[in-house]
Amino acid sequence: MIDAHHGWNASYKPQYLGLTLSFIMTIAAYRIVTHYELTEPLLTLTIVGLGLFQVIAQLFFFFHLGLESKPKWGVVTFIFTVLVIVIVIGGSLWIMSNLNYNLMPTMENHSMGSH
Repeated sequence: MIDAHHGWNASYKPQYLGLTLSFIMTIAAYRIVTHYELTEPLLTLTIVGLGLFQVIAQLFFFFHLGLESKPKWGVVTFIFTVLVIVIVIGGSLWIMSNLNYNLMPTMENHSMGSH
């Protein structure tokens, strides 16, 4: 329920629901990983899916994304933030991968008998 005067949620029901969903998804991810129930590709997809679903639930239930009186600016700010994070993390992973490929010696160059 939205409070018309303040634009915020008047009850704590969404926060409790969001907390419960986040807790369930965290426990599910932990259990799936610790009990080795899935193969590696399926495990990765499941963990990423649970993580994305948890992010969406937290944005909706805790940050009230899309529920404010002018949601356009909140969404634009959020998209820009995600873009910056993707560029920083993607660029860092790309740089580290290239450094690992170009600077680490390969096993072909170092045989057991030669020095």
